[in-house]
Amino acid sequence: MPDYVTAIQNRVERSDRAERELARVRGATRETSPDLRDYGAAPTFTGIGQWINTPGERPLSIAGLRGKVVLVDFWTYSCINCLRTLPHLRAWDKTYRAQGLAIVGVHTPEFAFEHEEGNVRSAVKRLDLGYAVAMDNDFGTWNAYSNRYWPAKYLIDARGHIRYAHFGEGSYDTTESNIRTLLAERKAELPEPVRIADRTPQARYTPETYLGYERLSPEQFAGESLTPDKAAGYRFPRRSLAVNEFAYAGQMTVEKQRVVAGLGARLRLRFQAQVVHLVLGGRGSVDVLLDGQRQKTVRVDGSRLYTLLDLPRVQVGLLELRFSPGISAYAFTFG
Repeated sequence: MPDYVTAIQNRVERSDRAERELARVRGATRETSPDLRDYGAAPTFTGIGQWINTPGERPLSIAGLRGKVVLVDFWTYSCINCLRTLPHLRAWDKTYRAQGLAIVGVHTPEFAFEHEEGNVRSAVKRLDLGYAVAMDNDFGTWNAYSNRYWPAKYLIDARGHIRYAHFGEGSYDTTESNIRTLLAERKAELPEPVRIADRTPQARYTPETYLGYERLSPEQFAGESLTPDKAAGYRFPRRSLAVNEFAYAGQMTVEKQRVVAGLGARLRLRFQAQVVHLVLGGRGSVDVLLDGQRQKTVRVDGSRLYTLLDLPRVQVGLLELRFSPGISAYAFTFG
């Protein structure tokens, strides 16, 4: 879920609509506490193409995990919101696995390169994830849970019933408290709670910004009309960009999910944020300028999330990127 709606998330997930959506997964039955309700039997893992970090890479099932407390985490490795949750997941896995917690990371891809098994395996290793990861390339499990968000967490009790869900970042203390409550239901002796600071950004900043034509926002794109799926020349507008607007210049191929740089490819974006991330692919370099001053050169060596700017505070600035030919750019996220 995009960072800039963190405050809204907290209202949404407590809303009647969110409760109805969660209940629709299998039908609510009884309420046990404000946070832990019984939403009925959890759907099993469906349409998983590959399992990672399981014994012999054999598939897991909800029935096979009966007796454990299961945390199902929907994520994808280029999502900054997902990445910021991982320190908490790693810590919970380390702290509570011996007490009966089983984490299953359901990797449901957003971009085409996230379907590739080698990329997911590399990300799992790079991110030091020791728990089970399921590759849900066809959204089978995502749809079985009626899920709509990256990241999303579902807690399943020892009987195999969904008891709690959280959509987006934050609320880690509540989620951990519910993990401990469900573990205590199975008579587990618990260690001290995990203490990790919540790094969820709270400031108002530029929304997630997609560069391919499929999800490109007309309110944000300030350039000329696009030529889909063909190399074309673009020019920056003569006027100054407003906050959250962006435009292309030079030779670009604008595809469904990405733009591919040609000769002289550039991009400008007027943003409000402290940290600027961009999903990039290919091999080459991107020169990063802020308000006309060169900041750094990012070396691109594969398809993943790259940090372009990490500023001392939230500010409004004009970002300019100058791409070497062949580099792909997918989406900006901010913090």
